[in-house]
Amino acid sequence: MSSKEAMTTTEQQLQKSGFEVEKPDFAESEVHGRFERDARMKRWFIDEHFAKIDRSDAILVTNLAKNGIENYIGGNTLMEMGHAYADGLDIFLLNDIPDVSYRDEIAGMHPVVLDGDLGKVSEYFGSLPKVHISSESPVKHLAVSRAFRRAGIPVQTVAEPMPSGVDEQPASIDETYEGAVNRHEQLMQKVGKVASDDYLVTIESGIFTPRAEHNYFGVTALVVEKGSERHVGIDTDIEFPRHMTDRVPSDFKDLGELVKKEYGATVSDPFPYFTNQKLTRAKILENALYNVIVQLQDK
Repeated sequence: MSSKEAMTTTEQQLQKSGFEVEKPDFAESEVHGRFERDARMKRWFIDEHFAKIDRSDAILVTNLAKNGIENYIGGNTLMEMGHAYADGLDIFLLNDIPDVSYRDEIAGMHPVVLDGDLGKVSEYFGSLPKVHISSESPVKHLAVSRAFRRAGIPVQTVAEPMPSGVDEQPASIDETYEGAVNRHEQLMQKVGKVASDDYLVTIESGIFTPRAEHNYFGVTALVVEKGSERHVGIDTDIEFPRHMTDRVPSDFKDLGELVKKEYGATVSDPFPYFTNQKLTRAKILENALYNVIVQLQDK
C-alpha cells in the first residue's frame, strides 16, 4: 500500500502497451489499523487479492524502498507471489530482489526482474511460444493461458476465430465433439505451418443429458496440437438448473447470452450464477485443458 502512486503509474503505462491490469484495493491502506481488532477484514482483502490473481496471467510487484530496505517486499506481497507461483504464473519485479531474510524464497520463484523498465514486459511476452486458438473468446484465452502456465509452459495466445458448424449451444457430447473437430480442421488450414514451439488449440463447450432423471450437464471437447502430436479431451462438469436450460434456445441462443441479458454479466459465463460465485467457466475450461496439455510428450 505504500506504493500506491507507483502502482497507479505502472497500471497506466501497462494499459498504454495493451495490457489489462488490476490493482489491489487501495481501501486497505485506510483501514490498516483495524486489522488487529477485526482479522475478518484482513482476510477479506487477502481473498480479494487472490481472486484477482486467479483471473490473471502474471503479477507485477512494484517493489520500492520501505523501512530502510531497497526494493522492499513484505509479507502480504510474498504471500501473493507464492499464490501466483503455485499456478505457474509469470512473476515480474519492478526492481531487483531485496536483501531480506527470505531472499532465497523470492529467487526460487524465478521472477523476471525489470530493472525499472516496463518495456521489458512486452518483450517478455513477445518472446513466448504462441498458442493459436480457434476462438476470440476472452474466457477461452484466459483458460488457455493459465492452463499452459500450470503445466509449466508460459505462452502468448493468438485469436484465430473459426465457425463450429454446429448449433450455438451443442446439446450432446457428439455434437460438441463435432464442433471442436470442425473448428480445429479449419484452424489448421488457416494457420498452416507454425513454429516448432507453437501450439494449436480448440475448445468447444456444450451440454448433454447423462440420464433421463437429470437435467443437462456441461461438456467440453478440446483439441491440443503441437507438431505431429495431437491430443483430444472430453470433460464433463456440473448439472445446470432447469430454469436456465429451459430458455435455450427458445429465448436465448445459448446460456452465455442468457446471463448477459438476465443477470448483466459482462462475459458469457453462466457458472457463477448457480455455484454461489465459486466456479467460473474459465476455471472449468482451464482444468479440462490442463488434463490434455500434460499428455504432451515434449511440452
